[in-house]
Amino acid sequence: MAIFRDPCFIPPCARVRCSMADTREMRQQELARLLLQKARQDLALVMSVADSDVVADEIVGFHIQQAIEKTIKAALTRLGSQYEFTHDLSILYRQAEHSGLTLPASIDAVEELTVFAVQFRYLLYQEEQGFDRSAGLTLAEKFVEWANSIIELPARPSPQPNDDNQPAG
Repeated sequence: MAIFRDPCFIPPCARVRCSMADTREMRQQELARLLLQKARQDLALVMSVADSDVVADEIVGFHIQQAIEKTIKAALTRLGSQYEFTHDLSILYRQAEHSGLTLPASIDAVEELTVFAVQFRYLLYQEEQGFDRSAGLTLAEKFVEWANSIIELPARPSPQPNDDNQPAG
């Protein structure tokens, strides 16, 4: 607990009626929105370079992976669920499922993208068939829409204090 020496300091919750849970939920909402904004930035980059031969598959794949990672973390944050600090999409996917979320694609569709955050971040992507940028972009778009629908859910109403100390009823 911080001690404030300024006699004029009034903690935010002392100025208006709110509970610690409200403050925590507001911080979670704010962080979830920030993560979603960062995911949208990754998605915007992918959209702008997806058709470019100059930009390597591993760069496009990395930003698709990052967009999906950030959307899952944003949704988990919105729910107040803790998650591992990992780039492994299969771990995050399972954590989201355990938190009661229904994700917009199968685990098989996302787990193969983990290599772009880990292995191909510093190596060249050399697959015979190449990376399907269009499918990756579509997948990232689905995850951004999915996370947005979770993050923008109305906040849960907090119980209102009963001013006359009577049981609510």
